[in-house]
Amino acid sequence: MAASKKTYPASWEGAMAAAKAAGAKFPELAAAQCALESGWFEHTSGKNNYLGIKGKGTVKTTTEFINGARVHVDAEFMDFADLGACVQYLVTRWYKDWEGYEGVDRAPTREAAAKQLVKQGYATDPGYAEKLIKLM
Repeated sequence: MAASKKTYPASWEGAMAAAKAAGAKFPELAAAQCALESGWFEHTSGKNNYLGIKGKGTVKTTTEFINGARVHVDAEFMDFADLGACVQYLVTRWYKDWEGYEGVDRAPTREAAAKQLVKQGYATDPGYAEKLIKLM
């Protein structure tokens, strides 16, 4: 992934700034996702992947909810040049309309956007939206 033009610190403030720069309607939702997915910016799933975005890159063991059961699986996570590139990827593919999908920026509130992420399959954790709402 290409590096973003500005460098953002691996923090809530950095994620908020990166999400704003990417055009997210609810930048605090992106910051909450980064905080939740990375243990408050301490653990990435791939290089600079603060969002648990899967794809070609680094293989790690992760927790998924499959048929209601919590299981550990090995999965491949994308690598990013920096936090800004990671957040840009999220915003362009999940927050904005992309390849026939309606982005969660269409939601009227940040809480509704968090719930849309779950409905659209971003996370397997059935409590994901509630966790994001609490963090926001």
